[in-house]
Amino acid sequence: MNANFKLLLCTLACSLLVACGGKHDDDRGQTQAERAGIGAVSAHAGATPFIAQLSYALRNFNQVERIDYRIAPRPGAHSQAAVVTMEHGWLARRAAWTPAGENAGSIAFPVFGLYANHRNELTVTTTFRDGSKHVAQVALPTGAFSGPAALYGQPEIRRARGAASPGFDYMLIRNGITSPVVVDTDGQLRWVGVGLGDSFSSLFGLDAFYVGDAASPLLHRMDVDGSFRSSVLSDSRYSNFHHELAQGKNGFLAQFDVRENNLLRLESTIAEIDTGGRVLKEWDLSRIFRDTMRAGGDDPSNFVRDGIDWFHSNSAIYDRQDNAILVSSRENFVVKLDYDSGAIRWILGDPAKHWYVNYPSLRALALRVTEGNVPVGQHALSVLANRELLLFNNGLASLNQPAGAPRGMNRTFSTPSRYAIDEQSRTAREVWSWEGERELYSDICSSTYEAAPNQYLVAYSVLAERTQARLIALNSAGAVAFDFAYPSTVCDTVFLARPFALNALTLR
Repeated sequence: MNANFKLLLCTLACSLLVACGGKHDDDRGQTQAERAGIGAVSAHAGATPFIAQLSYALRNFNQVERIDYRIAPRPGAHSQAAVVTMEHGWLARRAAWTPAGENAGSIAFPVFGLYANHRNELTVTTTFRDGSKHVAQVALPTGAFSGPAALYGQPEIRRARGAASPGFDYMLIRNGITSPVVVDTDGQLRWVGVGLGDSFSSLFGLDAFYVGDAASPLLHRMDVDGSFRSSVLSDSRYSNFHHELAQGKNGFLAQFDVRENNLLRLESTIAEIDTGGRVLKEWDLSRIFRDTMRAGGDDPSNFVRDGIDWFHSNSAIYDRQDNAILVSSRENFVVKLDYDSGAIRWILGDPAKHWYVNYPSLRALALRVTEGNVPVGQHALSVLANRELLLFNNGLASLNQPAGAPRGMNRTFSTPSRYAIDEQSRTAREVWSWEGERELYSDICSSTYEAAPNQYLVAYSVLAERTQARLIALNSAGAVAFDFAYPSTVCDTVFLARPFALNALTLR
C-alpha cells in the first residue's frame, strides 16, 4: 500500500465509564459493561487514511446492543462531528466478533469519516442490552492522502461556510473519477474507497454504498471500509448502468441500456433491482410510449426510435405516497408513471418540443404550466415533504430529435426549480427557482436537493465551458452559505451531489 494511504498504526488505552442505572445481571452486582472484559483498543490502517479498523477484547457479543463512535471536528471547523451508530445486526452480518474460548473473544469494526493528515480524536461507546456503557477515548493519527480523489479536499473556496448551518454538514458526490466521495461543508474530504473508476450510478443504502457499473452488468456493493464485491444482474439483456441509482419501492431504481434481438435500446429502460442484482420489475419506456401513442391515434415511429438515444433517461425516483415513479427524459420531459401498470399519469415539459408539437396523444397528457418556466433538459428529480417537485433545470434544448423536428428552447442560465403540481386541474407552477445573477449555465448533469426545509445543495457540474464544477449551498431567499469550485472534465468531478447524514448515520 502506498505510504500516503497509510494510517499511522497505534494501540491505545481507553477509559472505562459505566452508565448510571445499568441493570445488574449477576450475584456480584456487575453490569454487562463491567463484565465485558474490554481492554486496550487497537487501530489498524484502512484502505485510505479516511478509514481505520478498531478492535478490542470482548467476552460476550450477544449482550452488545450497538457501538457508536464520534470523530471530533478539527479546530476551527463548522461541520458537525461525524457520528456513526453500528447496530448489533450490522456487526453480526459482517462477523465482527470472534469468539475465543469461554471467557475471551474480540470484536473488530471499521471507523470511517476520519480526517487525513490529522490526529483524530474519537469517542467510542459500546452500549449493552442492560443499558450500561463502555466509553473509550481513542487518538488516531492519519497520513496524507494522494490519488485521483485528492482534488475533493482542495476546493477553490469562493465562499467559506460560517457558523450558521446550511441545513447539512456532509455531501455525497457521485462522479466519474472514483468511488462515491464524502466531503464536509468545510471543504474537507472525509471518505473515498478504492478500486472503482466511476460512481455515476450510485447511492448509500442502509448498510453500504452501491455502485452500478457503467461498462458492464455488475452491481458493486462497497463497504464503508472501502472493500467491495460485485453481483451480476439477473437479466442478461442489460448491458450496463447509466445515470442515477435511487431508492425504489422494494429495491433500487436503476437505469439501463438493453441489448435485445441484436438491437441496443439506449437509456430508455428503468428497472427495480435488489442488492444482489436480481431484477424485480421493469418499465420499458419504448413500449410504454408506443402503446400510449397508438392508443391515442398517433404513429410513434418518428418519436420512439430504437438504436437512437430518443429518450435519455437521467433520473428515476419512486413516489411512495402516490405509488408512482417519476422519470426525467433529458430529451423530452418529466413523466409520471403508475408503479404497477406503467400507465402515464402526466407529462411536464417544454411545449416547443417535438413531443408536444407533433403528437396529440402526448399533448393530451401534458400539464399546463401557469407560472414560471418549464423544465428543459432537467436532471435530479426529488419530491419534497410538501409534495412539490424539485429538479435541476439545465436549459439545454434536445440533442437527438429527428431531422427537422422542433428541439425546443435553449436558455442562457440554469436554475434549481421547484414545481407545485395540481393533478386535478392538470396544471403546474414553478413556485421557486434561484437564478444566481443569470450567470451560471450548466447544460448537462448537475443536481439540486433539499437538505432541510428551504435549504438546498446545488451542484453545477459543467461551468466555464465544462471545465469547472461548483457546489453551492443556499436557502430559498438566495442567501449562499458556501460556494466551492473544483476543476472538471465535463461531468467527471461532480455528476450529482446530495446531502449525506454522516453526522447521524446508523448502520442497520
